[in-house]
Amino acid sequence: MPNNPVVRDLNSLEKANVLEVLNDLEVIETNGGEEAYVLVENNADNHKRLNDVGISSETINKYGDEDTFCILALAFSEGYCDFYDDGELIAFEESTEVDVQEGKSVVFYKYQNKHHLAILQTEGRLYKTELTKAQIERIKNTIT
Repeated sequence: MPNNPVVRDLNSLEKANVLEVLNDLEVIETNGGEEAYVLVENNADNHKRLNDVGISSETINKYGDEDTFCILALAFSEGYCDFYDDGELIAFEESTEVDVQEGKSVVFYKYQNKHHLAILQTEGRLYKTELTKAQIERIKNTIT
């Protein structure tokens, strides 16, 4: 994933619309780890779908070649997503991140009106779980 994301003032609806299209594109090749990528076909249909939600063909072409482009690089670099997990690009509705030790942080985030807890490690490993209402109440009661 790119290290220098473009800073944009995007609203949640714009992000959601773009991510809905990106997540729906047919993936033809992936790679995880430090050199992660998620490639889709660079064709007129994929361009049109992304153009319709505000992504220019010029932007799309920055992240690929004549055959494919990387939706992971596009989404992170252009500021559309915060997370990639289990084949899905995710934009947080709300989030709080706490560094707990070198190379590891805990993130509480809200996505699709559900609360989650994730542990992120610099080498790319991610552990996440959806929090139950009881767990959320317990956290709130502990904090207040």
